[in-house]
Parts: sequence; structure tokens; C-alpha cells
Amino acid sequence: MKREEAISVLKELLDNCNGLDGHYLELSPSNASSSTMGGYQITIKTALDEETKKCIQEILIKHQLTYQAGSMWKTKRSINKTDPDTFIIYRPKDNALAVGKPLRSESP
Repeated sequence: MKREEAISVLKELLDNCNGLDGHYLELSPSNASSSTMGGYQITIKTALDEETKKCIQEILIKHQLTYQAGSMWKTKRSINKTDPDTFIIYRPKDNALAVGKPLRSESP
């Protein structure tokens, strides 16, 4: 995502998804391979309830974005602790995946 778009999406998430209040949200340059995504990403580190997840997904669909989910804190020290979920929101470089277009052209 471009920086301005990422800021706009972040504001929309905070305005519409009450479950995000008081949790860690970060806007940063993408740290993934430039072949996968480019620009900026939004990182959310918290365990989210189903209502908040649904709210986030609705906003992502509207902006044709996607996310990766997983636990970021898997170390020997944290084995007995509740690990916060990590959601990384981004726009795939190949926008065909985000908008549901076919990955290859079909010819007769």
C-alpha cells in the first residue's frame, strides 16, 4: 500500500472496529520480500474476538487488501504464556489475487 492509503485504512480500522482500542497497531514499510508486497503494511498484535476479525475483514475486502495471521512470539520463554495473534495487513503486488481475477489467461 502507499503510505497515504495505509494511513487511511488504519484510521478506518480504528474508527469502525471497537475491539482494536488500546491494542498495538503499527504502520511500517513492508518487511517482506518485494516480490510479495511493496509499500507499507499495518501490523496488529493482539488476540482478536470474532466480531473484530469480521470488522477487519469487511474493511480489507472494501480496499482489496489481504492479511497474514499467526503468532509472532514463539520462543522457549513464551511457551506457557498466551501469545498475542499477529495480523499483517498488506496489498499483494499481484493485485489479481486480491480482487479475484484469474491468475492466468484462459485461451480456447
